[in-house]
Amino acid sequence: MKHLLKRLPLLLLPLLFFACSTATKEQIFQRTALNANLVSTAYRPAYFTEILELKAKNNLPSSAKEYVSSRTIAPLNEAIDKAKDLKQTKDSQELISTSLDYMESGKRLFEKEYLRIAEMIDSGKSPEEVKIAIDQMFTTTETNMLSKQNNMIAVAKVFAKEHNIDYIVR
Repeated sequence: MKHLLKRLPLLLLPLLFFACSTATKEQIFQRTALNANLVSTAYRPAYFTEILELKAKNNLPSSAKEYVSSRTIAPLNEAIDKAKDLKQTKDSQELISTSLDYMESGKRLFEKEYLRIAEMIDSGKSPEEVKIAIDQMFTTTETNMLSKQNNMIAVAKVFAKEHNIDYIVR
């Protein structure tokens, strides 16, 4: 019995670790709904206007393609990984899956269309040609992306309300 009491802390340590490593409702919300803002922030025509302005002023750190990769795709990949690492419970499953759906859709769009437009900028295409490509991309993707965003927001609002999390959509 004496040996068991000496080993009890060692046996309880893993239990304590797992109990502390479970994400809180607020952390789940942050890693899903709030991190999905990475898509919303970049999914706008002005995103490319800013890149064109940076390039015109010689303030673009490297290339437009590198800018999109490092400033948009890389943080989104991290956010997706964080959301995927969350333990899905009955309570959190819908929020996790809808935010992942939105973020992964954004990632596919950014990796394909945004990088294609960034290559146009890097190759010296005229701002008019770039604007036409941007307009075409938004015309073909806007309905789907807006639907996914609205679905994620609706689920996030319900989750936030159920768990007393302040969440205001602007």
